Amino acid sequence: MAKVIKRSFIPTPPVLFAVVLILSFFLLQKYNLTNFSTKPLRKRKVTAFGTRGSFIDWYNVTSAFRISNQTSRYFNLSTNFAIIDHNQCKKNRTSVVMTTPVGHYRTCAVVGNSGILRDSGCGDDIDRNDFVIRVNDAPLKTFEQDVGEKTNMTIINRIVLNWIHFDPEWIISRNNSIMSYTLGTHTNLPALNAMIRRLDLNITITCSVSPPRQYIKTFWNEKYNSNLSREVVTTAGLNTYTLASTFCDVITLYGFYPYQTDVHNKTVYYRYFDQIPMEKKVKRSIHDYFHQHELLKSLHDSGALKLVTDVCK
Repeated sequence: MAKVIKRSFIPTPPVLFAVVLILSFFLLQKYNLTNFSTKPLRKRKVTAFGTRGSFIDWYNVTSAFRISNQTSRYFNLSTNFAIIDHNQCKKNRTSVVMTTPVGHYRTCAVVGNSGILRDSGCGDDIDRNDFVIRVNDAPLKTFEQDVGEKTNMTIINRIVLNWIHFDPEWIISRNNSIMSYTLGTHTNLPALNAMIRRLDLNITITCSVSPPRQYIKTFWNEKYNSNLSREVVTTAGLNTYTLASTFCDVITLYGFYPYQTDVHNKTVYYRYFDQIPMEKKVKRSIHDYFHQHELLKSLHDSGALKLVTDVCK
């Protein structure tokens, strides 16, 4: 009787190629990577003192994608940064056709106003980002070395909007950018728009037709067990980072630091452009700065974002 020789199955190259193709398609669908930017990553070296150089050694793509995939389901870019008539910036205006000037960006800087930025030398690092988002009315002139001068978007709140249309110098400093109000409606939006037109500036005003702030707190409590209290208001830092994660890949935060001294035991003021004591503002605030800063710090530790709290060298 002839001996039967068993042969193991060896896949041919076309079969291997088909298997790889099917697995790749499955992974792309599972992790929602089909819309991910194919633009090459401009890599930077990140040290304990800030961000500089040629390699991102802090960035954890899994952590960052997990957040962006979830926030993109919670928060709609077109409704949070909508170009519509200013009188229509109200809740639940779902019947309005909305467009947005905001695209998708590889690297973004979110710049707050904490005194931690004073003498930080972070200006160049901030300006190297593809898209720079600033918060409220902080001046840039004479502080460029620490905070940079590039501005693509400014997030403004009610307090700023109450007086901003009376300060043309500040508005001019935001020319060629987006000015965004995400808290719904405000009677001064038409006045702000009128001053921009009168000064012949290239500033696009956007607003939110469904203010996201209340949902931001819900999102972090439900998805990350953050235990943000119902009584406190979420900070500009947490709000802006959350919304930025829907259109930015690599996010670095500057100027979000609520403590009275830095790691070198140097006094930190409430804002980089004045000398208001940190304690005076933070303790009387409607925000729980410390709890929300710890949340941002935990995201920093996971590699989802970079929270710069030291000098940039």
